[in-house]
Amino acid sequence: MIVDKNALFETTKALWPAVVRVCDNPNATHEIYRANEDAFSQDDNWRQLALWAFHQALGIHEKRAFAKGLPLHPHEVAFGEFDARMRANLGAADCWSDERAEYEIS
Repeated sequence: MIVDKNALFETTKALWPAVVRVCDNPNATHEIYRANEDAFSQDDNWRQLALWAFHQALGIHEKRAFAKGLPLHPHEVAFGEFDARMRANLGAADCWSDERAEYEIS
């Protein structure tokens, strides 16, 4: 199976609202991530991996927004940030070796 990395990124990004007010709710991104995670089958490995990688990529943006008292804009996450998290997560455990190989050849 070949994974369309860009499509996976874009469809995952589309699950996030345009603005998240992290100053009003410091747990907002985690709550959105959990709602997204629960909306998809746990057996959908690609979607679950993508949801987690996108959430991780938001981390630096979230910290900046919170420190400045500004809203977070999830759509500012770049593909490169997402891709780096996907690769790190896929390389973290041998149980992802099949998915890692698929992702690398895509």
